[in-house]
Amino acid sequence: MRKLLLGTTALAAAAALSANVAYADVTISGGMEFTYEDHDPGTTTAGASNDDFNSDQNVVIKFESKTDSGLTIGMVQNIESIGEEAVGTAASDENYIYIKGGFGTVELGNNDGAGDQLTRTASDLVGPDALSDNGAGMNGAGNLVDDNADLILDINDQNNITYILPTMGGLTIGASYADGGQGAAENDDITTMGAKYAFESGAVKGTIHYGSGSIDAGTVGGVSRDSNTMALDVSSGPFRAVIAKGEADTTTASVTTEVTDYGVQYNLGNGLTLAAVGTQIEENTGGETSDITTVSAKYNIAPGLDGYITYHDYDYAAGSSGGTADDGSKTYVTIKASF
Repeated sequence: MRKLLLGTTALAAAAALSANVAYADVTISGGMEFTYEDHDPGTTTAGASNDDFNSDQNVVIKFESKTDSGLTIGMVQNIESIGEEAVGTAASDENYIYIKGGFGTVELGNNDGAGDQLTRTASDLVGPDALSDNGAGMNGAGNLVDDNADLILDINDQNNITYILPTMGGLTIGASYADGGQGAAENDDITTMGAKYAFESGAVKGTIHYGSGSIDAGTVGGVSRDSNTMALDVSSGPFRAVIAKGEADTTTASVTTEVTDYGVQYNLGNGLTLAAVGTQIEENTGGETSDITTVSAKYNIAPGLDGYITYHDYDYAAGSSGGTADDGSKTYVTIKASF
């Protein structure tokens, strides 16, 4: 991470614009993940190699100013390039402003909502986004709408308003609202909320998480949908454990996806951390299910440089969804550099 303090000329110009600005600084950070994926599917496709390279690069530029009145005002721009094979396009992944003070934090723009910021899932214990970024296919293509127990119907890098209250006695609460748009087919507004309670008892530290989200059926013929998640995250010394459960309505209100994941992580020291996660996904009708077992190892090669090996074994049963049953595995080898 690099921090650049603006020079006296820039500070003078800023002071001319607002007498309340005490100083401004710019922070530039970045990172890149390069991953080799090997897929051993239960169903074969003629001519498919079932392996590939993919990468995910982020450059985050953050501006921040403090005012004499005690406000902190900032702007974040996250530029990302992500994909497989030839990746030649970089796009804005997150861009928003934030205002912090004694009242809490207000965020305006394209960012994750409070339901994402304040919740937890056991997949956080394994390699970098191994499930949510690269796990496509392990939950089939039917009604199983996610592969980890986060807040499934959430605000993900969309234009929204987020308000997070100051932490009080270990409790943090936030809410977000995203307008679906003004077109006839863009009226499905999203409202989410999240809460986190931190506690400590002797050598044990932990957090309890809750999130909920709803999509209004503003579009003609649309169906209102709801989602919720709960999680417990505890740690003691080198040991950490997470258990989480999430559920969400799919596009048909009578069908609900339920996801339960649970995992443990152990830091062996000398830069090596091991983790294991179990994930169960099912729908309440039709018999569609997926069971995923994940093991992961992380090794700190050097400051700012980590290596990951993540293995998923999955068993997808299509039930009456019309999909294709699949019993296979995926292996990821990732190098991650952070700056």
